[in-house]
Amino acid sequence: TGGEPLRVSLSGFPALDGASILSKRKELSLNHDYLRKVLMWEPRGHSDMYGALLVDPEFSTSDIGVIFMHNNGYSTGCGHAIIALTKIFIETKTVPLIKPTTKILIETPSGIVTAFARVSDTNFVEVYFENVPSFVQELDAIIEVPEIGKIKYDLAYGGAFYAIVSIKDLNLELKHKYLDEITSLGKKIKKAISSKVDCMHPTEPQMNSLYGTIFVDDSDNPECHSKNICIFADGELDRSPTGTGVSARVAVENSRGNLNTGEKIYIESITGAIFSVSAKKTVSIGGCEGVIPQVGGDASITGKSTFWIDPIDPLKDGFLLK
Repeated sequence: TGGEPLRVSLSGFPALDGASILSKRKELSLNHDYLRKVLMWEPRGHSDMYGALLVDPEFSTSDIGVIFMHNNGYSTGCGHAIIALTKIFIETKTVPLIKPTTKILIETPSGIVTAFARVSDTNFVEVYFENVPSFVQELDAIIEVPEIGKIKYDLAYGGAFYAIVSIKDLNLELKHKYLDEITSLGKKIKKAISSKVDCMHPTEPQMNSLYGTIFVDDSDNPECHSKNICIFADGELDRSPTGTGVSARVAVENSRGNLNTGEKIYIESITGAIFSVSAKKTVSIGGCEGVIPQVGGDASITGKSTFWIDPIDPLKDGFLLK
């Protein structure tokens, strides 16, 4: 999805007994986490690998459930994965194709996400999704970051919590030559905020952790509102514009009065990939005002693999060299 990998596990994992996606995720983390490492880490993966495990949904009205994974654990939400899964379901005819628009209800750890595939007469597929309620916790907050100094950030939730920072405030640009420095800064900022600020979801305490740092810059593409890079998990650099990230950003823009409900903007990633995003409507969640983001993008199937675990391989459980 825009260059960001998604390794979708179709078989090989044990059945998970939990009823909800969150309980399944907990069971996976406690009892079968070695399988995440096998698939995400070297030699089968790499430090920026990302994955999705398909599971049975909790509710009969849902089509599928999904657990997201990365180099350091399990995500609460993931927009690039939703886009990729929707494209996979359509292209492999896993779901009945309904023209002009096929709707797929996907249960995620952060809630139910409604995905859409709009199919034209030429079989061109446009994918977009309506995300979980997204909201702002802090605007223009200040944090002291060791080795950096004071920085200004916004804290917002879009299926996961993000600190949003202007890269200009750090005298940098979102360019390839600065990626190592941007990754390091993202980790430092996340650590500083996590040590001082409690992320507070109004209804679901299992969401209460800072997932990543989003750096925002101007885009050279005149069609784009802006450009961003998200550094998440343990220093992963998202190649896509980040579906939950742009959801958090649209909550911020709407809260500032910079973006009207229903107004669509386009956000670019480091690869030049573009997601569209809008605040489809405003909502109240646990007394907190927020928006329902609508995010659009594209993905391509790149292959299918079968992996083996040799029981006598001393590195069978995976490793990371960074």
